[in-house]
Amino acid sequence: MPAQDDQHFKAGKYTVQAKGHNGDFPLDVTLSDDRIEAVEVKGDTETKGIGDTAYVKLPAEIVAGQTLNVDVVTGASDTSHGIINGVAEAVQQAGGNPDALKARAKYVNPNADTEDKTIETDVAVIGGGGAGLSAAATVLDQGKKVVLLEKTAALGGNTVRAGGPMNAADPDWQSKFDALPGEDKSLQAFVDMYVNDIDADYQEDFKTLQKQITDYLADTKKSGHEYLFDSVELHRIQTYLGGVRTDLKGNRIFGKYPLVKKLTDNALASQKWLDKIGVDFDYSQVTMPVGALWRRGHKPVQEAGFGYISALGDYIKAHNGQILLESPVTELIHENGQVKGVIVKKANGQTITIHAQAVILAAGGFGANTKMVQKYNTYWSTIDDNIATTNSPAITGDGIRLGESVNAGEFGMGFIQMMPVADPETGELFSGIQCPPANFVMVNNKGKRFVNEFAERDVLAQAAFDNGGLFYLIADNEIKKTAYNTSEDKLEQQVKEGRLFKADTLDDLADQINVDAAALKDTVAKYNSYVDAGKDPEFGKNVFDLKVEHAPFYATPRRPAIHHTMGGLTIDPDAHVLDKDGAKISGLYAAGEVAGGLHAGNRLGGNSLADIFTFGPIAAKTAIGELVDTVSSASKTD
Repeated sequence: MPAQDDQHFKAGKYTVQAKGHNGDFPLDVTLSDDRIEAVEVKGDTETKGIGDTAYVKLPAEIVAGQTLNVDVVTGASDTSHGIINGVAEAVQQAGGNPDALKARAKYVNPNADTEDKTIETDVAVIGGGGAGLSAAATVLDQGKKVVLLEKTAALGGNTVRAGGPMNAADPDWQSKFDALPGEDKSLQAFVDMYVNDIDADYQEDFKTLQKQITDYLADTKKSGHEYLFDSVELHRIQTYLGGVRTDLKGNRIFGKYPLVKKLTDNALASQKWLDKIGVDFDYSQVTMPVGALWRRGHKPVQEAGFGYISALGDYIKAHNGQILLESPVTELIHENGQVKGVIVKKANGQTITIHAQAVILAAGGFGANTKMVQKYNTYWSTIDDNIATTNSPAITGDGIRLGESVNAGEFGMGFIQMMPVADPETGELFSGIQCPPANFVMVNNKGKRFVNEFAERDVLAQAAFDNGGLFYLIADNEIKKTAYNTSEDKLEQQVKEGRLFKADTLDDLADQINVDAAALKDTVAKYNSYVDAGKDPEFGKNVFDLKVEHAPFYATPRRPAIHHTMGGLTIDPDAHVLDKDGAKISGLYAAGEVAGGLHAGNRLGGNSLADIFTFGPIAAKTAIGELVDTVSSASKTD
């Protein structure tokens, strides 16, 4: 430590409030006369699998280097800055100079490996989210070697930020639950549709669905028991219809039938596989996220998407899979028309060359790259520079660029999905009261409803934009119990921070969110009458559950944020990446949001998890099968 930078503190333990991505969290900083002795994060407000990486890494580096000049954790930059600034505040309280600590030499891990190296493996997987992890686990299941490459300091990608419900039609399980009022009307609407209104590829499935629904409605009428209906065909048709969109240029798009069929035929098997390898599902409830259109969500017991990531990460490690963190792939090795590996360039200057017989792209979309979103967008009239995103900061289009480098084709790149119910400041999904859409009551800045809350995500987002962007989800104490995030401590903390509003009366709630009390009470009274009647004459909502009537009452501020980039690299049902002429690019496969063609213009809530956990393993099985074929052919030649 340079003499001119001598620091002297009033020794002691200082507790400060650090500002993170999801709110404030307490930080204990212990100082001696001239050293930072310990930094300890006391709260757990940040997303599991993201912020908790910074909780461990940053304090250790600050203490080891006696400096505040440390690199933020990629993917957890808000949490990292919160820790750095929190320590700075403690230093200042103790009479020290935090600016001097920030000006010290950057911390460099003395044990870090900086030598260039080469690795040989069967399959290289790019991306440590759900698609990449499930692909890597499947490679290991097939008895082959895998190296998984993740550019951030933690596994999870966007999956760890997901709400958790994974769509999979499972009628034997779902039929154990009662139908909600109005679900029969949604089903009857399919029976009343004309087959010729459906694109030709889907017409046979649609006819099958109409017969299934007709039989179901007859059965419930006869038995008097209205149970929850579902089928693979309903999932398929809803996925198709949910994705039919036309952009601002008049381009009509819908999901490619072979991809949609592959997803819906295999989603349940994917869920059962996850159960088998260690994901603990809560079978006591069937749920749905916003814009899912139907209750078929299988939700892990653990918080949000962390249940998937922790189980898959543990499985890969237990089966000797190799995971390299903070290892961004900058280049595909492409020789003689075949992808044969990848090049990794680490922040410390190290280059890792990985030779592989197959490469699986699972790097996600580009939802955290606003400039790239604006470049491709053909669906929204405008996308502001300062729009928030629900995505990990690391989801910037790396996989798309790598695909483009080997002439990969692309599909549907102009269609961008907004998450209508995101945090206005951070884009976070699960602050406030987030409940199933049957219990949503959405009001604008005048205290009035403005949309069918059960609609698709783009419909909800456009309605929000038309009403000024900012709106509120209104809930009562009973609706709160149906929420995905009901930790009382976290909710009370959000109330203190002004990110969630709570009141014993609707008058007081209206005052807190600055809307007309009479309008809000009238809105709630009308909505409650619609729940009783099972019919919404204002906006056509036709699936209801609870009324807003039991204090305390809550208002969660929401605003649309960039959520999912619908388009991506062109793939076939076996997850081969296709070039611009439709030919397979040898050795290259893709799964998840980096691929296009499945969700088309709009994705159903809950289908992204079904997608990644279905096509991740498909990509791995295809790659391994062709790797075996290659070896077999070579043996015959020899």
